Amino acid sequence: MAETGHARNLENWRKMIAACTGMGALYQPSNANLERASMNALLTEVEGLMDGVQTDLVPWKNKVADRENIYAGVRSRTTQILAAFKASGADENKVDNVQTFHRQVHGARAKALPVDNPSTPEDESKGNSVSHQSYVQVAEAFGQIVKLIEGEPLYNPNETDLRVPTNQTLHNNMETANDEVITAVVPWKNSMIVRNNRLSDDADSILERQKLVKEYVKSAFGANSPQYAQVKGLEFKKVS
Repeated sequence: MAETGHARNLENWRKMIAACTGMGALYQPSNANLERASMNALLTEVEGLMDGVQTDLVPWKNKVADRENIYAGVRSRTTQILAAFKASGADENKVDNVQTFHRQVHGARAKALPVDNPSTPEDESKGNSVSHQSYVQVAEAFGQIVKLIEGEPLYNPNETDLRVPTNQTLHNNMETANDEVITAVVPWKNSMIVRNNRLSDDADSILERQKLVKEYVKSAFGANSPQYAQVKGLEFKKVS
């Protein structure tokens, strides 16, 4: 749970600042980065970055939801198209071609299209590549079906949902939705990179600075002091 790990690190940084503040005038590090004002400034900065990650997540979530809605009836649509194609009197080998892509849309090994869980962005991030690829593959196979029915003179159903222009539009919408999901995820990923840098990856991150605070308090008050006891147990972990 990456988000939980980041939040725990930030909470422990707050506790460290509170502990140092409680030491009063005796807390007087020579390193400006360890001064309480500097520590509080870093806290405020990272809190803003944490909020920014959640803000930038929303547009991507919306695009993911839009794509799910567009794809919702695609598989049942291909089954109807296949039936209509058979009913049109098209040659058996042409029917076989449509049937091949029909199977690809449904996926011989695939189950339902992946559904993104808005409450677990970190899990979704890990699954995004696989999930997105599933959508891309469905769009490609559906596009092949559209081309096949477009090229068959006998295929001319009366039902609007089964007509070639309707499904050309649907295919275009599917591809557009895939592109929009890719575009929308970029700001969120970039926000996470910046946040992670300030939390743990930068040389001056919270993860690195807290080590120096602990060393300073040990040097100023002693390894067995109650002051050092307040900070040494505060745990900070690098979260990927």
